[in-house]
Amino acid sequence: MPVGAGAPGITAPVLDLKVAAPRRAPGRTQRGLAGLLAARGWPLTAILVVQAALSLHLIWSNTAFQDEAEYLLAGHLELAHLAHGTPVPLFSSYFSGAPVVYPPLAAFFDSIGGLAAARLLSLAFMLLATVLLHGVTTRLLDNRVAAWFAAAVFAWLGPTQFLGAFATYDAMALCLLAVATWLGVRAVAKNGAAYCSLIACAGLAMAIADAAKYASVLFDPVIVLVVGLAAWREKGLRSGVGSSVLLALVTGALLGSAYKLAGPNYALGIDVTTLKRPPGGDPVSAVIDLSVHGIAIAAALAVLGAIIISSQRRDRPTVLLAWLLVLATFLAPANQARIHTTVSLFKHLAFGTWFGAIVAGYALSEVCALLVRWLGRHGGARSLSDRFLAVAVAVVIVAGLFGLSVANDQYHVWPNSRTMVGALARLNHPKAYLLAEDYDVPAYYLRSSAPFAQWITMYYMGDWDAKTKTYLTGLPAYALAIQQRYYAGIVMNFSDSDAMDQVILKDIGTYKTYYMYKTIHYRTSAGSGEYQIWAPTPVPAGAKNAR
Repeated sequence: MPVGAGAPGITAPVLDLKVAAPRRAPGRTQRGLAGLLAARGWPLTAILVVQAALSLHLIWSNTAFQDEAEYLLAGHLELAHLAHGTPVPLFSSYFSGAPVVYPPLAAFFDSIGGLAAARLLSLAFMLLATVLLHGVTTRLLDNRVAAWFAAAVFAWLGPTQFLGAFATYDAMALCLLAVATWLGVRAVAKNGAAYCSLIACAGLAMAIADAAKYASVLFDPVIVLVVGLAAWREKGLRSGVGSSVLLALVTGALLGSAYKLAGPNYALGIDVTTLKRPPGGDPVSAVIDLSVHGIAIAAALAVLGAIIISSQRRDRPTVLLAWLLVLATFLAPANQARIHTTVSLFKHLAFGTWFGAIVAGYALSEVCALLVRWLGRHGGARSLSDRFLAVAVAVVIVAGLFGLSVANDQYHVWPNSRTMVGALARLNHPKAYLLAEDYDVPAYYLRSSAPFAQWITMYYMGDWDAKTKTYLTGLPAYALAIQQRYYAGIVMNFSDSDAMDQVILKDIGTYKTYYMYKTIHYRTSAGSGEYQIWAPTPVPAGAKNAR
């Protein structure tokens, strides 16, 4: 039974915009609420245009983030491996998504139009997710206005704007979860082969989403239960249980098979990044603060929508469905509060809010309908209904403007690396090694002149000492490399590996083998900092370089 209908035997009035629309005189152009109800394609088109504009203004405003550079670089290596058999590092052992799913696709677009093209791919995924949200909301609520509000709430959200301009696998995974939900909800109205085919496709989409981003599995139970509750409402409890079980079995079988075929390196990657991720050091208050900034308005509207549905004495599956969608909104914050980390939280907020936006849109539509009905009884519907529709639209716009500010701050929390990369490119480093903190960014931009194999991280190094005939690792290896001018350049910015940076600086001061090539100051939304680029000093005449 759709949310727009009351439970059997209940005669309480139901607020539905389709009923609440005021009548217009024959021949007069419909405006406001009635006109919106008569419209079909243009409201969603307008929402998508605004969503695209909000993300587009970010795409060219900053250089690659470390994660973007890492996945794009990995994608290029995976494509080279497929085309030429080029060896590929064991990305699967530490990536939080399968390196063969999103990275090659993004790298293909990157090879066509650079970082902007890869980011535009993410925007396409997010736009499709909004379209699918509109479709799912229409089917679950039987209310087109609620579907438009739901699409607008999600589309103009800060995390949504951000993911639409961010070249990582998050947008792809979220879009595939949306596809799975849409297919599962469509399957409810089908029978026989059509039903089984749609459920199978939904399971496949969910499995690919989980492969693209392992953390997506957090929302698999939500999709399974949404489909089951929709089937329960449509065809009865037995059908609901059967639909949930079938979808879970299909997804589980696909994931289980993929896990066995992938091998131990993938198992290790899944463990260290997702299943057994060590706790971070962020307090729960930091998780709550970022969540409030990211989705407060949408979450509040979702709760209100569930309360309205419950107060309308709906059938049990509809009420359970509403509160399940609210629960999904808070899944990511709750999970990251559990492990005390805000890493990736801003991105993950968009996943849960995609579900919560369904009841958030319903809340806006029902409040609007209630006000129009009240005004109609007091003789003001014709002149004032438009104003209250405008209030509901204004809430969405305010949420979008607030999201714009939050997304902009998040998008500039990392430094613009253009000057640093340009300075590093001018160093003479053919076939020489480069040491860099978070080297993924310069390695991505300089991949044609300094291939991936030439970059060394601050986290681990091994080196052979010819004098002692021993293999050194860790700090002694770095010290030996600096003493012998092993690196054509050293880049530090004293952030993620500050302790190691200080050790490197001490070694440079001890051996006098490097000089300060360039200092680059930068400012981000989180504060200021600097890059230091060190170049090797010339070898004195007559001296013999150990290398």
